[in-house]
Amino acid sequence: MKPPLPRPSPRQVSLKQSVPVSLQTAFGEEQWTNAANSARQRYRSTKDPYYLAVEIAAKSQSDNVADRSAGKVAVENMVKDNTVLTDVDALDLYEFACSRVDIKYPETIGLLRLRLVKALPKDQISGTRCFEACVWNADWKNAQEIAASLNKNFVNDSKILFRYILATHQYSLSEACPEGSRKIFAALAKAQANKAFDHRGVNADKERDPNRTPLNESEAWLWLDIRVTHCDSKDNLALFRKPEYSPLAFLEAGQHEPYWKALTYLVEHSMWDDIRQIGKDILERAIRICHSEASAIEADENVMNLRKLTDAEADQSSPAKDSTAKKDLLKAIEKARPSRSSKDYLLIAASSEYGLLTAMFKAAIAQPDSKLALKKFGLLIDKVAKALSRAHCMKPIFRRTHRIMVLAVISARHLLAASPSTSRVVHIVNYIIQNYESPQCLVEAMVFIKDLTQPELMVLLSSLRTTGTKCTDVFQRLVLTSLCLKIRYAVATTYGPTCWFCDTESKSDKCVSCLESIAANGLDAYKSGMEDQNLRQNVLPRRSVNPLSDIAVIGAICLLRLAGLGSRDTPKGTGSLYHTNIQLFLQAVLWLDSCMNASPARSNAHGIILVKLYLLMGCVSRAKTIWDGFGVKNVLLDSLGLLYIDRISSMAPGLWILSSRGNPAQPFLTHFTKALKITTPNRIMDSLDEGTYSSILEMVQHAEKQAASCSLVLTVVEERRGLRMKANRTEIHIEDQPLVKNLSIEHDLHDITDYASFTVSGGENSKTYPGDEQTLQSILHYGPLPTSTRAHLGLLAERFLDLVCYVQPKEYKSAKAGHLMQLDWEYAHTTSSSLEKDMRVMLGIIDAKLPEEGEVGLDRQQEEMKSSLTSPEIWYHCIVHGLANTVKTVIGSGIMKAPTTETRDQIRLLVKEVLEALNDQTDDFLAVPGNFHSKLYAFHGFASMHAMGMLRESIIAVKQTANYLVTASDKARNADKLRSSAELTWLTAELKKLAAAAVESENTIKARIKLLRDYLDNVDGWRDRLCDWVFDDHAIIYDEEKDFKKEICELMKAAIPKANAEVWADSIGESWRELMKGWAAVRFE
Repeated sequence: MKPPLPRPSPRQVSLKQSVPVSLQTAFGEEQWTNAANSARQRYRSTKDPYYLAVEIAAKSQSDNVADRSAGKVAVENMVKDNTVLTDVDALDLYEFACSRVDIKYPETIGLLRLRLVKALPKDQISGTRCFEACVWNADWKNAQEIAASLNKNFVNDSKILFRYILATHQYSLSEACPEGSRKIFAALAKAQANKAFDHRGVNADKERDPNRTPLNESEAWLWLDIRVTHCDSKDNLALFRKPEYSPLAFLEAGQHEPYWKALTYLVEHSMWDDIRQIGKDILERAIRICHSEASAIEADENVMNLRKLTDAEADQSSPAKDSTAKKDLLKAIEKARPSRSSKDYLLIAASSEYGLLTAMFKAAIAQPDSKLALKKFGLLIDKVAKALSRAHCMKPIFRRTHRIMVLAVISARHLLAASPSTSRVVHIVNYIIQNYESPQCLVEAMVFIKDLTQPELMVLLSSLRTTGTKCTDVFQRLVLTSLCLKIRYAVATTYGPTCWFCDTESKSDKCVSCLESIAANGLDAYKSGMEDQNLRQNVLPRRSVNPLSDIAVIGAICLLRLAGLGSRDTPKGTGSLYHTNIQLFLQAVLWLDSCMNASPARSNAHGIILVKLYLLMGCVSRAKTIWDGFGVKNVLLDSLGLLYIDRISSMAPGLWILSSRGNPAQPFLTHFTKALKITTPNRIMDSLDEGTYSSILEMVQHAEKQAASCSLVLTVVEERRGLRMKANRTEIHIEDQPLVKNLSIEHDLHDITDYASFTVSGGENSKTYPGDEQTLQSILHYGPLPTSTRAHLGLLAERFLDLVCYVQPKEYKSAKAGHLMQLDWEYAHTTSSSLEKDMRVMLGIIDAKLPEEGEVGLDRQQEEMKSSLTSPEIWYHCIVHGLANTVKTVIGSGIMKAPTTETRDQIRLLVKEVLEALNDQTDDFLAVPGNFHSKLYAFHGFASMHAMGMLRESIIAVKQTANYLVTASDKARNADKLRSSAELTWLTAELKKLAAAAVESENTIKARIKLLRDYLDNVDGWRDRLCDWVFDDHAIIYDEEKDFKKEICELMKAAIPKANAEVWADSIGESWRELMKGWAAVRFE
């Protein structure tokens, strides 16, 4: 189920020109009290209901609760009384008056707008304004009915017709449309769209009415989208195969988007014969156009003379590419080129589109005689390439596309051949060598490398190594070396149990021998590259790839794999580094850090991996410095933000407490608020005015994607947790956060993080290459990746804390205190019961009353929960669930009515379970890995801050719940003097146990903070200690891979200067000091 979109920001309203200047001034300058008083006076004297609307709109902006609700009350009364408001300006004011309160727009303002349109069917201006207002508020139900009325009364207005079609289509897709009505509205949208298409078509026709213009590109796209969404595939395929409805018809009409949508539909349904014919027609037409242009260019006298001149310069070894004659020749060619129609332009562009050529390639493979079909396809794309080159239309992107397709044809023909050969290996090697400077070179080549046999793979690697060794160009040699290492890494982490490269048997999902070899070879190559000053200072800054960075990344990842990072058998309560070999881990970090400072990367992958590693080891300020350098903002926050901010509040409270420039979550919330409440509605309205209907549907889908993103929900949770570190509570309730207030556990949330931003080309993150189960992002992330389960549990916990942390304002005095108290208890009981039920579902807690099939579903949910949360998070959410159950039972069965013996036993059992969970979480937090040197204790302390942060969250929940129930029981005693004083005494003892346990756990956190600060302040030699862990042998005496680790230590010493390592070590120590400074400022009382 899709989450609802947040209500957009209120649209700007202006008063009528007939309104007195003083009232207009007061309203425009937001002098709301003066405006309300002035409007009230005008209403009394004129009895014009418009001024009543002005008064209510002005009063609604007041901080007074009653005045703020005036608009909502007025609108609900009008709806209830079936009032028809025929003044659209007054209705705009009532909508503005409801902007600060919760209303169901479709059932209130939207309904009033529909009544207005039905009452004034011939008022096109008012009807259009009402339609646009409903679209602004995503009220597609009333927008559809308003559009239907406008279309009925203004039948010759094509703009109104397509707005009607759009609204009907969108309403049929929205959650607001009842399940039983979806097919009806879908059929209605299809019928209206078909009528519009049959009436106008996409191509001009002399037999048609000359006053009827063809459908434009956006209108044709809308028709296609409706057909693709709502019509049977059999009907659609029969229609799209007709000449007047085929993809080619849209392309000939100059409409690329509809052409591509229709072609994609044919591909999805494997209509290979049609695709083959369409593609052949497009390519042959493009060839004819290019040859025609080339003939005209070659016949131009000026072109011929300049070509002779440039040829002469080339013979004299002149730098022809920079010569004046060369530039003049290019200008002359463009001048001599015949003018193109939009149709010709699209045909030439389509002939080189990767999507079309890929579809034709698949169509050729699907033919009965695929060998012959592939041969013909290969010859055809060769002709296209030659024609484009002859006509001087061959752009670099086109050239690369054609090379990829040639490679695809050769690879496919090889697989079909009876006798294998090495020809495809030769072509793959040639492709890599020709495109080695392209960042996407290996990603594209891996599509074909993954199909190679083991002997072919060995030939490929041998050829690349030989070519690299013979290179006199240092840059090319290093790039080819990095590509070889990446291919070897892909092999080492993919094929098993016997490695294809070294034939080593392996019990794990990776070849240890190959990973060791890649890391060692990488360090050696990196060292030689770093020693070349000319390469670093003059060559690399001008290139699109940095082989030194690529080698460091792949080598560091091998070290991390060998270190055991992300081991699945990590015990509860520990960080990701619990079973990791710290020396190999730190060597990887130092290598990446040193490379980034000495030779900046060309892609973000290097920096993002380093950010993730610094977060794992608790160096949050170092991670923040690198992250800030990326400049991630606005739309990139959706897809990249969680790579940095996820779980950061539990690790580094100082980012909230000590920062003078806001907290890390603020940019996210600002972006999401602006995007969902302002930017998207504005863009939809702009597209509506321009008639670009495809953009509207895409923006609605994008907004729905944002509203359902884990990034949005987890950012809200992170901010609230960070603020609690500062003040023990959050001032703004979840119910006052418009971005998430309407979310429930029925809504599906999705992780939209772009993990491809730090892929290893061809490795386990690559879309083109199969990898092992443990992907790079899951290894580098602190804990499990974001999921819907974790996001929902986070919101449920925040809602519970809002309940138990709420403090009634002191200035609020009620005349009916007893009645109000009963209402508070009823609300608390209802809320805690609902939260406890939802938490039980999300945690997969088995209920004895459930049948067997229900228990199976809960088992699955429990597994989902365990794979979504860190161990400290599991403890935390289990404790919050137990507390919600305690509040529900105490309020419902211990305070609202007299407790029974059974109730008391139940509450005591619940308290006991919470206490045991809190003690277990505390014990796990204090757990320290064994079997390593004592100097590493502090390191693991800094790396396990998340466990400390989540323990503190549990402590806050326990303390606040105990305080809340103590206050509730005191109020019960004071309100009912007839109740025995001993009736609730038993409860006080139980609540004291909760408070005492919270204090005890809190003391363990304080002790850990003091211990870690003492390590940093009182223990000398952190620089030497970190350098020793990286370079020296003392920590590896008992290791199985002793020789390899000694070799890596020696290579690290040779590749990275000691001075660089010392600067790095100082920065690590300083980062930990900043971390602990933030923890020292955490409020515990």
